[in-house]
Amino acid sequence: MSMQLRTKKILALSAAGLVVVLVAFVGVLYTLVRDSPTRLPVITAFAHDRSEQVIPFGYCNLYLEDCESGGITELDVPPGYPLQLSLPPEIVNAPWRIFALYQDASGGPVILEKTHRAGETRAVTVPSSEDLQLAGVEIQLPSAVVDEEGLPHARAVWSIKTA
Repeated sequence: MSMQLRTKKILALSAAGLVVVLVAFVGVLYTLVRDSPTRLPVITAFAHDRSEQVIPFGYCNLYLEDCESGGITELDVPPGYPLQLSLPPEIVNAPWRIFALYQDASGGPVILEKTHRAGETRAVTVPSSEDLQLAGVEIQLPSAVVDEEGLPHARAVWSIKTA
């Protein structure tokens, strides 16, 4: 009978030790997650059997504060091939606009702009042709700050050079 009592004590101590280890692990995990840097929203761009993760060129809060800057992503898009973009929820769930910069057959610039409503689309295909070569794409999220004409400044910009 004393063996049974001893076994119960060992099991109780082992369970208590396991609880202490578990609490310590959760505490360390919480501290690591809490102190980790915020991740900026990333667009996935795909063209001609290649994909790139596009970080924001610039990203601010709604009032153009706490800004972070990144870079321009390069992804070759041959004439006649489309650029496909998969958008993160931060863009999908907000109003946003896209600018597509083309070069026409004579070498002149052509800019096309399209505005999207929140929730309208999760992916975009930007076409190109032999006569209208895609040179770059920019996606913008508006801020709460407006210029003298009442137009919102961009608070976030993703920029892709394609040519």
